[in-house]
Amino acid sequence: FMFSDIRGFTPISEKYKSNPAGLTKLINRFLTRMTNIIIANGGTIDKFMGDCIMAFWNAPIDVKDHQMLAVMTASQMQTEFAKLNAELSAEGLPNINIGIGINTGEALVGNMGSRQRFDYSVIGDAVNLASRLESSSKTLGKTLVIGEDTRHTIETMYPFEYIDSITVKGKTEEIKVYTVKS
Repeated sequence: FMFSDIRGFTPISEKYKSNPAGLTKLINRFLTRMTNIIIANGGTIDKFMGDCIMAFWNAPIDVKDHQMLAVMTASQMQTEFAKLNAELSAEGLPNINIGIGINTGEALVGNMGSRQRFDYSVIGDAVNLASRLESSSKTLGKTLVIGEDTRHTIETMYPFEYIDSITVKGKTEEIKVYTVKS
C-alpha cells in the first residue's frame, strides 16, 4: 500500500488563493506524472484525496513482486518529482515537496461505501499504517518511509537504511521504519 502527499500544500494553495485554476493545473501536473508511474508498475490507484494519492498492488489480480514494485515506484516518483520541480522553477512557480509511505500486509479489497455510493477500495490495519508512515515522513525528515514488513520481504533487493522505531498515531506498539539509501 502506498500513500503519497504534497508537503506544505496549504502555503502553496495560499499563493494561488486568487487563482484556483492555476492551483488545479499544478496539482494535475503532479498527479498525472505520479499516476503514470504507479500504473506502469502494476499499481492500482485507489483514490485521490486532494493532493494525496492512495495506491495498492496485488489486486484485483495477483502481482508478482508487488512489494518490490511499490518501492521501485516510489523511487521513480522521486526522480520524476525532481524533474517537475526543475520545470516549476524555470516557470517561476513554487517547488513542491512530497512524502511517501509504503507498507505491506493483509487487507480487504472490494466495493466499499454506502448503499447509494461505493468505490473499489482497500481497508485494513496495514493500509492505515501506510498512511501513518507517509504522515511521519515529514517529522522523520525523509521523503520515503517504509514499514518493516515491506523491507523484510525484499531486503536483498534494495539498500535499506534504518530510520528509527516510532509509534504512529493511533497505534500502541513501536514499529521499525526504513528508507532506501540514496
